Amino acid sequence: MLKLNKMSQAFLNNTYQMPVYRKALEIFKLSRAMAVHFTQDKHVLEMGFSACPKDRYAGDLVTESLQLAPGIASVATAKSSGSRLERIRNIRKASKSLKLLCKNLEFSGAKESEFLSLLKKEIHVFDKMIADWIQQIRKV
Repeated sequence: MLKLNKMSQAFLNNTYQMPVYRKALEIFKLSRAMAVHFTQDKHVLEMGFSACPKDRYAGDLVTESLQLAPGIASVATAKSSGSRLERIRNIRKASKSLKLLCKNLEFSGAKESEFLSLLKKEIHVFDKMIADWIQQIRKV
């Protein structure tokens, strides 16, 4: 089991209470709900093997959004600033991928544009929160 020093443990505990972490969870929940709706309640594994591009994009949406919250928590346990920055880059990469998947879903014929607009808006808010969070981390 990974042992954390007191400062890292306090940082990690605070991370779970942070708005950016909660926003990541919201994005995952929204992505999952949208994927279920778009694919008529298919399991994520079924989405990945579907012949329908919309199903595959929906499955990828769930998979990418699932990376956000653990990514934020992993920043809290990073031992060096270089490792922390690499983990933040991975979070940003997942966020960028989510935006692209939203566009792919639109182009694949998803009729639920209001859901996609909502998700894109939430991702945009998340990106701003990440930028603010990075500034706070750099001050520490």
